[in-house]
Amino acid sequence: MLNISNKYRTYILIFIVSVVVIGSSILFISLTAKNSEAKEAKEYPALNIGVAGVTYDNGFLAKNLVENKVFSRSENAPFEPDTWRTPGYPFFVAIFYYLFGSLYPVLIAHIFLVFLTSLFIFKIVDKLTNHKLALIASILYIILPGTLLAASALFNETLFVFISMSALYLFLFSEVKNMYLKWALTGLLLALTIYIRPASQYILLFFIPAYFIFYLKKEETTRQHIFATIFLIIVFFATLSPWYIRNKIKMDVWAFASTGPYVLFRQNATQFYAALNNIDIFQARRDMLEKAGIPEYPIPQDLKYSKAMQETAIEVITSHPFRYAIFHATSFIPFFTSSGINEYDRLINDLQPDFNPEPEPSLIQALHPFSLPVLITVIKNHGWTLVENFFWLIITVFAFLGMWFSKNKRLIRMFWAIIMYFALVTGPIAHARYRIPIEPLLLISAFSSVFFIWSNYREHFKNKLKILENKLFKR
Repeated sequence: MLNISNKYRTYILIFIVSVVVIGSSILFISLTAKNSEAKEAKEYPALNIGVAGVTYDNGFLAKNLVENKVFSRSENAPFEPDTWRTPGYPFFVAIFYYLFGSLYPVLIAHIFLVFLTSLFIFKIVDKLTNHKLALIASILYIILPGTLLAASALFNETLFVFISMSALYLFLFSEVKNMYLKWALTGLLLALTIYIRPASQYILLFFIPAYFIFYLKKEETTRQHIFATIFLIIVFFATLSPWYIRNKIKMDVWAFASTGPYVLFRQNATQFYAALNNIDIFQARRDMLEKAGIPEYPIPQDLKYSKAMQETAIEVITSHPFRYAIFHATSFIPFFTSSGINEYDRLINDLQPDFNPEPEPSLIQALHPFSLPVLITVIKNHGWTLVENFFWLIITVFAFLGMWFSKNKRLIRMFWAIIMYFALVTGPIAHARYRIPIEPLLLISAFSSVFFIWSNYREHFKNKLKILENKLFKR
Protein backbone atom coordinates (compact mmCIF):
# COMPACT_ATOMS: atom_id res chain seq x y z
CA MET A 1 0.00 0.00 0.00
CA LEU A 2 2.92 2.33 0.75
CA ASN A 3 4.33 1.93 -2.80
CA ILE A 4 0.94 2.64 -4.36
CA SER A 5 0.54 5.70 -2.14
CA ASN A 6 3.99 7.00 -3.08
CA LYS A 7 3.26 6.44 -6.76
CA TYR A 8 0.09 8.50 -6.65
CA ARG A 9 1.82 11.19 -4.61
CA THR A 10 4.32 11.52 -7.42
CA TYR A 11 1.56 11.76 -10.02
CA ILE A 12 -0.21 14.42 -7.99
CA LEU A 13 3.04 16.40 -7.65
CA ILE A 14 3.64 16.28 -11.42
CA PHE A 15 0.04 17.35 -12.02
CA ILE A 16 0.35 20.30 -9.62
CA VAL A 17 3.60 21.43 -11.30
CA SER A 18 1.89 21.17 -14.71
CA VAL A 19 -1.07 23.27 -13.61
CA VAL A 20 1.04 25.92 -11.85
CA VAL A 21 3.80 26.26 -14.46
CA ILE A 22 1.78 25.95 -17.68
CA GLY A 23 -1.15 27.83 -16.14
CA SER A 24 1.14 30.71 -15.17
CA SER A 25 2.56 30.90 -18.68
CA ILE A 26 -0.93 30.93 -20.21
CA LEU A 27 -2.06 33.61 -17.76
CA PHE A 28 1.02 35.74 -18.45
CA ILE A 29 0.65 35.62 -22.24
CA SER A 30 -3.13 36.06 -22.15
CA LEU A 31 -2.77 39.19 -19.95
CA THR A 32 -0.04 40.49 -22.24
CA ALA A 33 -2.31 39.97 -25.25
CA LYS A 34 -5.29 41.54 -23.49
CA ASN A 35 -3.31 44.66 -22.57
CA SER A 36 -1.76 44.96 -26.02
CA GLU A 37 -2.99 47.60 -28.45
CA ALA A 38 -2.10 45.38 -31.41
CA LYS A 39 -5.32 44.27 -33.09
CA GLU A 40 -3.78 40.87 -33.95
CA ALA A 41 -3.28 40.16 -30.24
CA LYS A 42 -7.03 40.40 -29.62
CA GLU A 43 -7.43 37.03 -31.37
CA TYR A 44 -5.54 35.25 -28.56
CA PRO A 45 -5.10 32.31 -28.15
CA ALA A 46 -5.14 32.32 -31.98
CA LEU A 47 -2.39 34.87 -32.58
CA ASN A 48 -1.85 36.24 -36.07
CA ILE A 49 1.61 37.70 -35.56
CA GLY A 50 5.25 36.71 -35.91
CA VAL A 51 6.18 33.25 -34.70
CA ALA A 52 2.55 32.58 -33.71
CA GLY A 53 1.01 33.12 -37.15
CA VAL A 54 0.39 29.39 -37.32
CA THR A 55 -1.88 29.61 -34.28
CA TYR A 56 -4.22 31.96 -36.14
CA ASP A 57 -4.52 29.40 -38.95
CA ASN A 58 -5.37 26.68 -36.45
CA GLY A 59 -8.00 28.84 -34.77
CA PHE A 60 -9.54 30.04 -38.03
CA LEU A 61 -9.65 26.53 -39.54
CA ALA A 62 -11.32 25.23 -36.37
CA LYS A 63 -13.96 27.96 -36.52
CA ASN A 64 -14.61 27.25 -40.19
CA LEU A 65 -15.03 23.55 -39.39
CA VAL A 66 -17.69 24.37 -36.79
CA GLU A 67 -19.46 27.30 -38.43
CA ASN A 68 -19.21 26.46 -42.13
CA LYS A 69 -18.43 22.70 -42.13
CA VAL A 70 -15.39 23.23 -44.38
CA PHE A 71 -11.64 22.84 -43.98
CA SER A 72 -10.62 26.13 -45.50
CA ARG A 73 -8.77 29.32 -44.69
CA SER A 74 -11.12 31.31 -46.92
CA GLU A 75 -13.16 33.94 -45.10
CA ASN A 76 -16.15 33.80 -47.43
CA ALA A 77 -17.88 31.38 -49.80
CA PRO A 78 -16.96 29.75 -52.04
CA PHE A 79 -14.54 28.25 -49.52
CA GLU A 80 -11.32 27.14 -51.22
CA PRO A 81 -10.16 23.73 -49.84
CA ASP A 82 -6.97 24.14 -47.84
CA THR A 83 -4.05 21.80 -48.48
CA TRP A 84 -1.40 23.78 -46.62
CA ARG A 85 -2.52 22.78 -43.13
CA THR A 86 -3.69 19.32 -42.13
CA PRO A 87 -6.85 18.67 -40.09
CA GLY A 88 -5.49 16.92 -36.99
CA TYR A 89 -4.94 19.86 -34.68
CA PRO A 90 -7.69 22.14 -36.09
CA PHE A 91 -10.18 19.29 -35.55
CA PHE A 92 -8.95 18.96 -31.95
CA VAL A 93 -9.45 22.72 -31.46
CA ALA A 94 -12.85 22.57 -33.19
CA ILE A 95 -14.16 20.09 -30.60
CA PHE A 96 -13.63 22.62 -27.80
CA TYR A 97 -14.91 25.52 -29.88
CA TYR A 98 -18.07 23.55 -30.69
CA LEU A 99 -18.62 22.59 -27.03
CA PHE A 100 -17.75 25.90 -25.38
CA GLY A 101 -17.91 28.55 -28.11
CA SER A 102 -14.40 29.67 -27.13
CA LEU A 103 -10.78 28.75 -27.88
CA TYR A 104 -9.56 29.18 -24.30
CA PRO A 105 -10.60 25.65 -23.18
CA VAL A 106 -8.01 24.32 -25.65
CA LEU A 107 -5.32 25.81 -23.42
CA ILE A 108 -6.77 23.99 -20.40
CA ALA A 109 -6.58 20.79 -22.45
CA HIS A 110 -2.93 21.64 -23.18
CA ILE A 111 -2.20 21.58 -19.45
CA PHE A 112 -3.56 18.03 -19.19
CA LEU A 113 -1.67 16.95 -22.33
CA VAL A 114 1.60 18.27 -20.90
CA PHE A 115 0.85 16.43 -17.65
CA LEU A 116 0.17 13.14 -19.46
CA THR A 117 3.28 13.54 -21.63
CA SER A 118 5.40 14.16 -18.53
CA LEU A 119 3.96 10.96 -17.04
CA PHE A 120 5.21 9.01 -20.06
CA ILE A 121 8.64 10.57 -19.54
CA PHE A 122 8.53 9.72 -15.83
CA LYS A 123 7.61 6.08 -16.47
CA ILE A 124 10.28 5.54 -19.12
CA VAL A 125 13.07 7.27 -17.19
CA ASP A 126 12.01 5.35 -14.06
CA LYS A 127 12.60 2.10 -15.95
CA LEU A 128 16.05 3.25 -17.07
CA THR A 129 17.29 5.03 -13.93
CA ASN A 130 15.48 5.54 -10.63
CA HIS A 131 12.43 7.25 -9.15
CA LYS A 132 14.14 10.54 -8.24
CA LEU A 133 15.76 11.10 -11.61
CA ALA A 134 12.49 10.18 -13.32
CA LEU A 135 10.71 12.86 -11.31
CA ILE A 136 13.39 15.44 -12.16
CA ALA A 137 13.18 14.59 -15.86
CA SER A 138 9.39 14.87 -15.95
CA ILE A 139 9.37 18.23 -14.14
CA LEU A 140 12.24 19.51 -16.29
CA TYR A 141 10.16 18.74 -19.39
CA ILE A 142 7.25 20.79 -18.00
CA ILE A 143 9.39 23.90 -17.43
CA LEU A 144 11.25 23.79 -20.75
CA PRO A 145 10.71 27.00 -22.78
CA GLY A 146 9.52 24.95 -25.76
CA THR A 147 6.88 23.21 -23.66
CA LEU A 148 5.70 26.55 -22.26
CA LEU A 149 5.57 28.15 -25.69
CA ALA A 150 3.65 25.32 -27.35
CA ALA A 151 1.12 25.05 -24.52
CA SER A 152 0.44 28.78 -24.21
CA ALA A 153 -1.25 29.35 -27.58
CA LEU A 154 -2.74 27.25 -30.40
CA PHE A 155 0.52 25.59 -31.42
CA ASN A 156 0.10 21.97 -32.49
CA GLU A 157 3.27 20.65 -30.82
CA THR A 158 1.61 19.90 -27.47
CA LEU A 159 -0.89 17.50 -29.03
CA PHE A 160 1.75 16.10 -31.39
CA VAL A 161 4.19 15.23 -28.61
CA PHE A 162 1.44 13.62 -26.54
CA ILE A 163 0.28 11.41 -29.44
CA SER A 164 3.83 10.47 -30.49
CA MET A 165 4.84 9.61 -26.91
CA SER A 166 1.63 7.58 -26.56
CA ALA A 167 2.64 5.61 -29.67
CA LEU A 168 6.16 4.96 -28.37
CA TYR A 169 5.00 3.98 -24.91
CA LEU A 170 2.31 1.66 -26.28
CA PHE A 171 4.72 0.06 -28.73
CA LEU A 172 7.71 -0.40 -26.44
CA PHE A 173 6.50 -0.43 -22.84
CA SER A 174 2.80 -1.23 -22.58
CA GLU A 175 1.56 -4.51 -21.12
CA VAL A 176 -0.88 -5.18 -23.97
CA LYS A 177 -0.43 -8.88 -24.69
CA ASN A 178 -1.93 -9.00 -28.17
CA MET A 179 0.93 -7.95 -30.46
CA TYR A 180 -1.32 -7.37 -33.48
CA LEU A 181 -3.61 -5.08 -31.51
CA LYS A 182 -0.68 -3.20 -30.01
CA TRP A 183 1.06 -2.69 -33.34
CA ALA A 184 -2.19 -1.75 -35.11
CA LEU A 185 -2.87 0.93 -32.49
CA THR A 186 0.72 2.14 -32.89
CA GLY A 187 0.17 2.47 -36.65
CA LEU A 188 -3.01 4.43 -35.96
CA LEU A 189 -1.28 6.81 -33.51
CA LEU A 190 1.71 7.38 -35.82
CA ALA A 191 -0.68 8.23 -38.65
CA LEU A 192 -2.52 10.68 -36.39
CA THR A 193 0.77 12.50 -35.75
CA ILE A 194 0.97 13.15 -39.50
CA TYR A 195 -2.52 14.66 -39.48
CA ILE A 196 -1.19 17.01 -36.79
CA ARG A 197 2.24 17.67 -38.29
CA PRO A 198 2.96 16.56 -41.90
CA ALA A 199 6.73 16.62 -41.23
CA SER A 200 6.39 13.10 -39.78
CA GLN A 201 4.94 11.75 -43.05
CA TYR A 202 7.95 9.49 -43.69
CA ILE A 203 8.45 8.40 -40.09
CA LEU A 204 7.93 4.70 -40.85
CA LEU A 205 11.05 4.72 -43.05
CA PHE A 206 13.00 5.34 -39.84
CA PHE A 207 10.71 3.83 -37.20
CA ILE A 208 10.45 0.26 -38.55
CA PRO A 209 14.15 -0.22 -39.53
CA ALA A 210 15.18 1.34 -36.21
CA TYR A 211 13.08 -1.19 -34.32
CA PHE A 212 14.45 -4.24 -36.13
CA ILE A 213 18.05 -3.06 -36.48
CA PHE A 214 18.67 -1.14 -33.27
CA TYR A 215 16.09 -2.33 -30.73
CA LEU A 216 15.04 -5.93 -31.39
CA LYS A 217 17.80 -8.51 -31.20
CA LYS A 218 18.14 -10.67 -34.29
CA GLU A 219 17.52 -13.90 -32.38
CA GLU A 220 14.31 -12.46 -30.93
CA THR A 221 12.73 -11.76 -34.32
CA THR A 222 9.79 -14.04 -35.07
CA ARG A 223 7.31 -14.52 -37.89
CA GLN A 224 4.76 -12.79 -35.69
CA HIS A 225 6.88 -9.62 -35.79
CA ILE A 226 6.81 -9.66 -39.60
CA PHE A 227 3.03 -10.07 -39.80
CA ALA A 228 2.52 -7.46 -37.08
CA THR A 229 4.68 -5.03 -39.06
CA ILE A 230 2.56 -5.58 -42.16
CA PHE A 231 -0.54 -5.00 -40.06
CA LEU A 232 0.95 -1.78 -38.62
CA ILE A 233 1.73 -0.49 -42.13
CA ILE A 234 -1.77 -1.32 -43.40
CA VAL A 235 -3.45 0.49 -40.48
CA PHE A 236 -1.03 3.41 -40.90
CA PHE A 237 -1.87 3.99 -44.57
CA ALA A 238 -5.55 3.20 -44.10
CA THR A 239 -5.71 5.98 -41.52
CA LEU A 240 -4.04 8.44 -43.91
CA SER A 241 -6.04 7.43 -46.99
CA PRO A 242 -9.15 9.61 -46.33
CA TRP A 243 -7.09 12.79 -46.61
CA TYR A 244 -5.32 11.57 -49.76
CA ILE A 245 -8.73 10.82 -51.26
CA ARG A 246 -10.08 14.21 -50.17
CA ASN A 247 -7.20 16.01 -51.90
CA LYS A 248 -7.63 13.93 -55.05
CA ILE A 249 -11.33 14.81 -55.19
CA LYS A 250 -10.85 18.49 -54.32
CA MET A 251 -7.53 19.24 -56.05
CA ASP A 252 -7.09 16.28 -58.44
CA VAL A 253 -3.71 15.46 -56.85
CA TRP A 254 -2.69 12.34 -54.94
CA ALA A 255 -0.91 14.11 -52.09
CA PHE A 256 -1.33 14.51 -48.36
CA ALA A 257 -0.36 18.18 -48.01
CA SER A 258 1.50 20.92 -49.85
CA THR A 259 3.63 21.65 -46.77
CA GLY A 260 6.48 19.28 -47.67
CA PRO A 261 7.14 20.52 -51.23
CA TYR A 262 6.70 24.12 -50.08
CA VAL A 263 9.27 23.83 -47.27
CA LEU A 264 11.69 21.86 -49.46
CA PHE A 265 11.46 24.55 -52.14
CA ARG A 266 11.23 27.73 -50.04
CA GLN A 267 13.66 26.79 -47.28
CA ASN A 268 16.01 23.92 -48.07
CA ALA A 269 16.64 24.42 -51.79
CA THR A 270 16.27 28.21 -51.88
CA GLN A 271 18.60 28.84 -48.94
CA PHE A 272 21.15 26.46 -50.48
CA TYR A 273 20.79 28.24 -53.83
CA ALA A 274 21.31 31.61 -52.14
CA ALA A 275 24.41 30.38 -50.29
CA LEU A 276 25.76 28.69 -53.41
CA ASN A 277 25.46 31.85 -55.50
CA ASN A 278 26.07 34.32 -52.65
CA ILE A 279 22.88 36.24 -53.38
CA ASP A 280 20.02 37.68 -51.33
CA ILE A 281 17.43 35.11 -50.16
CA PHE A 282 14.59 37.05 -51.81
CA GLN A 283 16.40 37.11 -55.13
CA ALA A 284 17.08 33.39 -54.74
CA ARG A 285 13.36 32.72 -54.25
CA ARG A 286 12.48 34.64 -57.38
CA ASP A 287 15.14 32.77 -59.37
CA MET A 288 13.79 29.47 -58.06
CA LEU A 289 10.22 30.41 -58.99
CA GLU A 290 11.39 31.20 -62.49
CA LYS A 291 13.15 27.84 -62.68
CA ALA A 292 9.93 26.12 -61.61
CA GLY A 293 7.89 28.04 -64.16
CA ILE A 294 5.70 29.58 -61.46
CA PRO A 295 4.53 33.04 -62.52
CA GLU A 296 3.64 34.37 -59.12
CA TYR A 297 5.16 35.66 -55.89
CA PRO A 298 4.98 34.95 -52.99
CA ILE A 299 5.52 31.21 -53.22
CA PRO A 300 2.14 29.45 -53.54
CA GLN A 301 1.03 27.25 -50.66
CA ASP A 302 -1.53 25.01 -52.40
CA LEU A 303 -1.01 21.74 -54.26
CA LYS A 304 -1.32 23.28 -57.74
CA TYR A 305 2.41 23.90 -58.11
CA SER A 306 3.70 21.40 -55.56
CA LYS A 307 5.01 18.95 -58.15
CA ALA A 308 6.94 21.63 -60.05
CA MET A 309 8.33 23.06 -56.82
CA GLN A 310 9.47 19.65 -55.58
CA GLU A 311 11.14 18.75 -58.88
CA THR A 312 12.95 22.11 -59.03
CA ALA A 313 14.09 21.81 -55.40
CA ILE A 314 15.46 18.32 -55.96
CA GLU A 315 17.23 19.47 -59.14
CA VAL A 316 19.00 22.26 -57.25
CA ILE A 317 19.93 20.02 -54.31
CA THR A 318 21.24 17.15 -56.46
CA SER A 319 23.29 19.50 -58.66
CA HIS A 320 25.81 19.74 -55.80
CA PRO A 321 24.96 16.79 -53.51
CA PHE A 322 28.16 16.85 -51.45
CA ARG A 323 28.01 20.60 -50.84
CA TYR A 324 24.33 20.34 -49.96
CA ALA A 325 25.07 17.53 -47.48
CA ILE A 326 27.52 19.82 -45.68
CA PHE A 327 25.05 22.72 -45.88
CA HIS A 328 22.23 20.57 -44.46
CA ALA A 329 24.43 19.07 -41.74
CA THR A 330 25.23 22.50 -40.32
CA SER A 331 21.53 22.89 -39.55
CA PHE A 332 21.98 20.27 -36.84
CA ILE A 333 23.76 22.92 -34.73
CA PRO A 334 20.71 25.20 -34.25
CA PHE A 335 18.37 22.19 -34.19
CA PHE A 336 20.05 20.68 -31.14
CA THR A 337 21.25 23.84 -29.36
CA SER A 338 18.92 26.74 -30.25
CA SER A 339 17.15 28.65 -27.51
CA GLY A 340 13.47 28.18 -26.71
CA ILE A 341 13.69 31.22 -24.41
CA ASN A 342 14.50 33.29 -27.48
CA GLU A 343 11.33 32.12 -29.25
CA TYR A 344 9.20 32.60 -26.14
CA ASP A 345 10.58 36.13 -25.82
CA ARG A 346 9.90 36.78 -29.50
CA LEU A 347 6.27 35.77 -28.98
CA ILE A 348 5.92 38.30 -26.15
CA ASN A 349 7.59 41.02 -28.23
CA ASP A 350 5.32 40.28 -31.18
CA LEU A 351 2.35 41.17 -29.00
CA GLN A 352 3.60 44.76 -28.76
CA PRO A 353 2.19 46.98 -31.53
CA ASP A 354 5.43 48.97 -31.93
CA PHE A 355 7.71 45.91 -32.07
CA ASN A 356 9.65 45.96 -35.32
CA PRO A 357 12.64 43.62 -35.13
CA GLU A 358 15.64 44.52 -37.22
CA PRO A 359 16.67 41.84 -39.71
CA GLU A 360 19.56 39.84 -38.37
CA PRO A 361 21.74 37.17 -39.96
CA SER A 362 21.16 33.51 -39.24
CA LEU A 363 23.78 30.87 -38.47
CA ILE A 364 23.35 29.47 -41.99
CA GLN A 365 24.19 32.87 -43.48
CA ALA A 366 27.29 33.08 -41.29
CA LEU A 367 28.56 29.67 -42.34
CA HIS A 368 27.64 29.62 -46.05
CA PRO A 369 29.74 31.32 -47.25
CA PHE A 370 31.75 31.55 -44.05
CA SER A 371 31.98 35.04 -42.60
CA LEU A 372 33.62 35.63 -39.24
CA PRO A 373 32.06 39.12 -38.77
CA VAL A 374 28.57 37.74 -39.47
CA LEU A 375 29.22 34.81 -37.11
CA ILE A 376 30.30 37.24 -34.36
CA THR A 377 27.10 39.24 -34.96
CA VAL A 378 25.02 36.08 -34.60
CA ILE A 379 26.75 35.22 -31.32
CA LYS A 380 26.29 38.76 -30.01
CA ASN A 381 22.61 38.83 -30.93
CA HIS A 382 21.94 35.57 -29.14
CA GLY A 383 24.50 35.82 -26.37
CA TRP A 384 21.93 36.20 -23.60
CA THR A 385 20.54 32.75 -24.42
CA LEU A 386 23.92 31.04 -24.28
CA VAL A 387 23.02 29.36 -20.97
CA GLU A 388 20.18 27.49 -22.60
CA ASN A 389 22.30 26.83 -25.70
CA PHE A 390 24.90 25.22 -23.42
CA PHE A 391 22.18 23.27 -21.57
CA TRP A 392 20.95 21.72 -24.83
CA LEU A 393 24.51 21.01 -25.92
CA ILE A 394 25.11 19.03 -22.70
CA ILE A 395 21.77 17.22 -23.06
CA THR A 396 22.60 16.32 -26.67
CA VAL A 397 26.07 15.04 -25.78
CA PHE A 398 24.81 12.81 -22.96
CA ALA A 399 21.85 11.68 -25.05
CA PHE A 400 24.31 10.67 -27.78
CA LEU A 401 26.49 8.80 -25.25
CA GLY A 402 23.38 6.91 -24.21
CA MET A 403 23.71 4.79 -27.35
CA TRP A 404 26.68 3.12 -25.65
CA PHE A 405 26.26 3.98 -21.97
CA SER A 406 22.74 3.15 -20.86
CA LYS A 407 20.74 0.44 -19.16
CA ASN A 408 18.96 -0.07 -22.48
CA LYS A 409 21.36 0.96 -25.24
CA ARG A 410 19.15 -0.53 -27.94
CA LEU A 411 16.22 1.65 -26.91
CA ILE A 412 18.34 4.82 -27.01
CA ARG A 413 19.60 3.89 -30.48
CA MET A 414 16.04 3.56 -31.68
CA PHE A 415 15.24 6.93 -30.12
CA TRP A 416 18.18 8.45 -31.98
CA ALA A 417 16.88 7.17 -35.30
CA ILE A 418 13.67 9.11 -34.62
CA ILE A 419 15.62 12.15 -33.38
CA MET A 420 17.74 12.21 -36.54
CA TYR A 421 14.63 11.87 -38.71
CA PHE A 422 13.26 15.14 -37.35
CA ALA A 423 16.68 16.79 -37.53
CA LEU A 424 16.92 15.83 -41.21
CA VAL A 425 13.43 16.90 -42.28
CA THR A 426 13.81 20.22 -40.47
CA GLY A 427 16.83 21.23 -42.52
CA PRO A 428 18.10 24.83 -42.79
CA ILE A 429 15.04 26.27 -41.02
CA ALA A 430 16.14 24.60 -37.80
CA HIS A 431 15.21 26.41 -34.60
CA ALA A 432 13.93 25.59 -31.12
CA ARG A 433 10.25 25.08 -32.03
CA TYR A 434 11.21 22.37 -34.52
CA ARG A 435 13.06 20.53 -31.75
CA ILE A 436 9.98 20.28 -29.51
CA PRO A 437 8.76 16.93 -30.98
CA ILE A 438 11.92 15.12 -29.88
CA GLU A 439 12.79 16.96 -26.65
CA PRO A 440 11.29 14.14 -24.53
CA LEU A 441 13.52 11.61 -26.33
CA LEU A 442 16.60 13.77 -25.75
CA LEU A 443 15.79 14.10 -22.04
CA ILE A 444 15.12 10.37 -21.61
CA SER A 445 18.35 9.44 -23.43
CA ALA A 446 20.46 11.99 -21.52
CA PHE A 447 19.15 11.00 -18.08
CA SER A 448 19.65 7.32 -18.90
CA SER A 449 23.24 8.00 -19.93
CA VAL A 450 24.08 10.16 -16.90
CA PHE A 451 22.66 7.57 -14.50
CA PHE A 452 24.53 4.70 -16.16
CA ILE A 453 27.88 6.53 -16.26
CA TRP A 454 27.54 7.76 -12.67
CA SER A 455 26.48 4.33 -11.37
CA ASN A 456 29.43 2.64 -13.07
CA TYR A 457 31.83 5.28 -11.82
CA ARG A 458 30.51 4.94 -8.27
CA GLU A 459 30.76 1.15 -8.42
CA HIS A 460 34.28 1.38 -9.82
CA PHE A 461 35.24 3.82 -7.03
CA LYS A 462 33.80 1.47 -4.38
CA ASN A 463 35.80 -1.44 -5.80
CA LYS A 464 38.97 0.64 -5.69
CA LEU A 465 38.31 1.49 -2.04
CA LYS A 466 37.77 -2.17 -1.19
CA ILE A 467 41.04 -3.13 -2.84
CA LEU A 468 42.83 -0.36 -0.95
CA GLU A 469 41.24 -1.46 2.35
CA ASN A 470 42.29 -5.07 1.74
CA LYS A 471 45.85 -4.01 1.06
CA LEU A 472 45.97 -1.86 4.18
CA PHE A 473 44.41 -4.63 6.28
CA LYS A 474 46.98 -7.18 5.07
CA ARG A 475 49.74 -4.84 6.04
